[in-house]
Amino acid sequence: MSSLHTWVRRMWADTAGVGGTLTRAALLPGELLFRAGVALRREGYDRGVLSAEQGAIPVVSVGNLSVGGTGKTPLSSWMVRQLEAHGEQPALVVRGYGRDEMLLHANWTPTVPVIADPDRREGVREAARQGATVAILDDGFQHRRLGREADVVLVAAEEGLPGALLPRGPFREPAAALARAHAVVVTRKSGTADAAQGLAVEIRRRFPEVVTRTVHLAPGGLRPLSNWPEAEPGTPSGPITVATAVARPETVRASVQAAGHEVRLLETFPDHHEFTTHDLDRLLERSGGGAIVVTEKDAVKLAGLPGVPRAPFWVLGQVLEWDQDPNPLVDTVLERIRRRKGAGS
Repeated sequence: MSSLHTWVRRMWADTAGVGGTLTRAALLPGELLFRAGVALRREGYDRGVLSAEQGAIPVVSVGNLSVGGTGKTPLSSWMVRQLEAHGEQPALVVRGYGRDEMLLHANWTPTVPVIADPDRREGVREAARQGATVAILDDGFQHRRLGREADVVLVAAEEGLPGALLPRGPFREPAAALARAHAVVVTRKSGTADAAQGLAVEIRRRFPEVVTRTVHLAPGGLRPLSNWPEAEPGTPSGPITVATAVARPETVRASVQAAGHEVRLLETFPDHHEFTTHDLDRLLERSGGGAIVVTEKDAVKLAGLPGVPRAPFWVLGQVLEWDQDPNPLVDTVLERIRRRKGAGS
């Protein structure tokens, strides 16, 4: 449905034919200006011309270098649970751009405060007022006005290290920005374990001081939306329509196929799209009465629309399967949090 969104992704990947190639060429001046702006900002912070404000409590950022699609939200939630297990009282601080992220966090970790504020500094102050001992920034790597104790950066195996930057490509910073990270997690959905491991090896070679791990964002079964998330996993009959409003919809289709289901149709919407009853009518018509599979990110928004529980919607879960022991990653984050507390700040 979102043909422009799909075409832009194809243009970035240089698979949009002659029109895409010509557009990429025309966008080169825009990319060069963007690169110059990124470099100037980096120099400003590195040389102390621009300063970062220390958070009211220790801050951990979970971010990336690209425009969506690397698994920041599930990794942020995972980090929250790890810190809780080590005696911390975390809060999640999000920019509030997408209602879906807030709803997902509230669903996955209902006892943890979720604070939305485009000014992350004020969001962290609010987290401290609510009694949190550490703030987790969901998508905060480029938000350098707020100092942080640890930066965890995600890189998708399907994308690799950055090539073209915005607007000619999907990346917000070049690969050199990983030098600011304390840990890098290579995520994969449709990518192979070998591809993820190869990328991790390259990152370790270029940034040997950075803790590096790989994780599979694996499909976690299909559950009917009518009583999700409590429902047990099931198996819809017949061909499936995948409908999703995420940054990289093709990875959702690949996950459904990897779970052993035939995908008849992929219907895409812009990232963070707010579904309407008109969208539902179109989806039901195009699916021909068959099952419609959505992600959890889509489900939290769909569940509140009239008529959805009666429709044949199924929710694709997600499971984090670490390829190596993630404890060194957690230990790095905890050590930096405790260093800040030990300094009496």
